[in-house]
Amino acid sequence: MADTYAPADSIHVLQVDDTPLLDETVEFPAGRDPDSLTLTTTDRADSALEHLEDNAIDGIVAADDLSDRSGRAFVDAVRERDSNLPVLLLIESESVASNAVSNGVTDVFSRDTAVERGDLLANRIRLLVEHHQSTEIASRTRRQLTELAEQSNELLWVFSGDWTEIQFVNSAYETLYGRSVESLQADPAEFMTAIHHTDQERVMQAMQRVSAGESVDLEFRITKPDGEQRWVRAEAQPIVDDGTVIRIVGASRDITERKRRESERVTELDSPDAPVDAVPDLFYELDENGDLARWNDALAAATGHEDADLASMALTALFAPSDRETVRQGIETAFETGEASFKADLLTADGTTVPYEFTGGRITAADGSTLGVAGIGREISPPDSRQQALEQQNERLDEFASVVSHDLRNPLDVARGQLELAQIEHDSEHLDAVERAHDRIGQLIEDLLSLARNGEAALDSEPVPLQTVVEQCWQTVETGDVTLELRTSAVVRADPGRLRQLFENLIRNSVEHGQTPHTEKQGDTGEQRVTTSISQSQGAATDLTITVGELDDGFYVADDGVGIPADERENVFEGGYSLASGPGFGLRIVDEIVDTHGWSITVAESDAGGARFEITGVEFDAA
Repeated sequence: MADTYAPADSIHVLQVDDTPLLDETVEFPAGRDPDSLTLTTTDRADSALEHLEDNAIDGIVAADDLSDRSGRAFVDAVRERDSNLPVLLLIESESVASNAVSNGVTDVFSRDTAVERGDLLANRIRLLVEHHQSTEIASRTRRQLTELAEQSNELLWVFSGDWTEIQFVNSAYETLYGRSVESLQADPAEFMTAIHHTDQERVMQAMQRVSAGESVDLEFRITKPDGEQRWVRAEAQPIVDDGTVIRIVGASRDITERKRRESERVTELDSPDAPVDAVPDLFYELDENGDLARWNDALAAATGHEDADLASMALTALFAPSDRETVRQGIETAFETGEASFKADLLTADGTTVPYEFTGGRITAADGSTLGVAGIGREISPPDSRQQALEQQNERLDEFASVVSHDLRNPLDVARGQLELAQIEHDSEHLDAVERAHDRIGQLIEDLLSLARNGEAALDSEPVPLQTVVEQCWQTVETGDVTLELRTSAVVRADPGRLRQLFENLIRNSVEHGQTPHTEKQGDTGEQRVTTSISQSQGAATDLTITVGELDDGFYVADDGVGIPADERENVFEGGYSLASGPGFGLRIVDEIVDTHGWSITVAESDAGGARFEITGVEFDAA
């Protein structure tokens, strides 16, 4: 059976009035579909309430004096069923307006004005409905971001720029610090009382550096209320606006177990056969987690840090920020292959940088298990290729920012644009609240982006029904008069969020690049799949069909549009590539998601002559 999704700008209004003033022929302002208003009219409150029980209603226009009860009594009955549904009350006198609004009415409108200007009445209820819908979306987005943070095992937090206000903290604070979230919100400085007295000065200095615009990564001890002592590693990132640090975002985690193993391993790995202090080059040793466990005097001399400072610092903090990812990758390579070499700038205590070349090898125990990595670093003159490496690093950062803009900012900009139109037509404090909600969403995106830059992407695979995730994507991507055919009932093992991002970008790619006069598709070649058809009317593309189907070891997304030229197919997954206007990162995102899952993707011509993307190597899950 075909599922049909109504356009987002279509509203259903219930009119309760023995002298109705609205009809479906009303003209909306320019840019509005005149058929976007659906009316159901009744002259009795009882029948209106019955209709409300069985039908989805976006808003109500009601007379103040109905045949079977007063308008305000009717509103009371509505509020017993739905506390937020927009209700516009037609009033004869302005004297009752204030009392009506304070008793559950969303807004009031003069009947005399409505008689003369039905278009103003229709536009008023439309604005109330859109404000309600925008508020619901903002509330749902805020709730989802909070739920996402609560799924993390790490303590995530957001402070004001001067550390005097806690703007967000997840419940992991209670597990790590043994204190309640409410107590921290009441006293944002509470966490400082838990820090070991010998570490407090160092932590306070780090906080001052973050407030001045510097990112920090440090380790310190805390004492919980029951006397238990734990080690904590905290990373903090400043959010800067016009040169001022307005917020500080960060993450903290418990590293007590790692510290315990480090202490035990110092004796285990110490050997008279390794006179590391006699080596003129830098010597380092990392534990199985990649953290600094041992070093020689040359490292302390080269960095200007005392041994006590080095013991509490993260390895990456010893390098220039632009080289930290290179260091991480080099260490990972040493763990995986047994050896690695890389070049990076060492960051000294006074803030200067010195170019070094590092080599490292894996340390294994007698039973073959990995104990860590050890190696040396040798100072070198800055190579000519250093500038090129920095340029490549900047290109990667620019590409990352473009991806974020492509997938997160565009929908928010659309919402802001619609809000501006509503503010031009109607001056309301409710719309100001929506604007603040949009700004808050933008802030949360910035904060999560800052955390993501310092985190590691990890897959959270689970069984995901393809049909469900595609239908969800179809409601969020602007598809116009495009038809969707689902030819699969498969359940795959994947990260749900990234799989949804994959389909959103493939669907958007077909809509943006595949628009063409309708081409009749060939019939199915014997596949026995669940098939549904879905269509929307939003004006983005016409006469186009997108098909999502199943392969023996994966799935495909195809369309009957203009297709992709054969000589261009090898280039479509490159960042910035586009056959039409736009950032050209959609298919690059798809390629990255496919690669992260360990799948493969190819592009070919569909049976109808359009584009067909095949994703293979997918693991199916029993339905």
